[in-house]
Amino acid sequence: MISFIEKYGFGVCERLSKKFGIRVVHIRFLFFYLSIFTLLLGFILYLMFAILFKAKDLIIHRKKTAFDI
Repeated sequence: MISFIEKYGFGVCERLSKKFGIRVVHIRFLFFYLSIFTLLLGFILYLMFAILFKAKDLIIHRKKTAFDI
């Protein structure tokens, strides 16, 4: 199983490393760290917006209209 993955799964990293003259290990680490970074960045942005919207709702009160009664 590992030899199959190494042979066919890592061909992209190998070709990129040959094209740019970088070691394959560095390309694989770059993909790994970028995927973790983007996942965490999306989660952090979601939490920030949730907190900001909740704080806005606590600070700014909507006036009731005739339709809210």
